[in-house]
This record gives sequence, structure tokens and C-alpha cells, in this order.
Amino acid sequence: ELLSVQELEAPYPDANVLLVTVTDEESRRIEQQSDNQTKAEIVEVLRSMFSGEDVPDATDILVPRWWSDRFYRGTFSNWPIGVNRYEYDQLRAPVGRVYFTGEH
Repeated sequence: ELLSVQELEAPYPDANVLLVTVTDEESRRIEQQSDNQTKAEIVEVLRSMFSGEDVPDATDILVPRWWSDRFYRGTFSNWPIGVNRYEYDQLRAPVGRVYFTGEH
């Protein structure tokens, strides 16, 4: 399982937001279950990470379903160490009349 947890308290004070990222097969598994199941799993992981602390239940969750989104199909960009400006420019260069925007 590939899991990353980021707290967003610094940029969004008092927002009480966590960003959880899962990848590969784990993201496919998560996408197939209900949001409530996913929320319960995340709280369970947090409680095991912070045993002895009072970890409250999450109040809400947003689960993007990128694998089944016809515009994404599970894609996510990643700039590994060593990518140079030329390679970056080649990836974002237009192909005929097709232009690319954003990180994708």
C-alpha cells in the first residue's frame, strides 16, 4: 500500500483538513468502496498512528474517482529527480492544434 498523509493546517489554519494520497492498486481498491468505508479506514489508520491520542471521527470526506473518470483514467503527473527544462517543455508542447494546460 502506498499512502501519504499531509496536514493542511499551515496554509489553512483551523480548517482541520488532512489530504490522504493513495496510488496504484490501492487507489483502485479505494475507488470501488463507499466514501463511508474509506473514511472509517482513514480514521482507523490515524488512530493506530496516534495511539493514546483522542482521534475524533472524520466529519466529511471527498474521494475523487480518477480511475473511472474518462478524462483522467487514473493519471497523475510526477516529476522525478533529474528532469530538465527541455524535457518539461517537450511534455507540455502543443501537438498540432491540441494544447495542454495545468499539470496534466
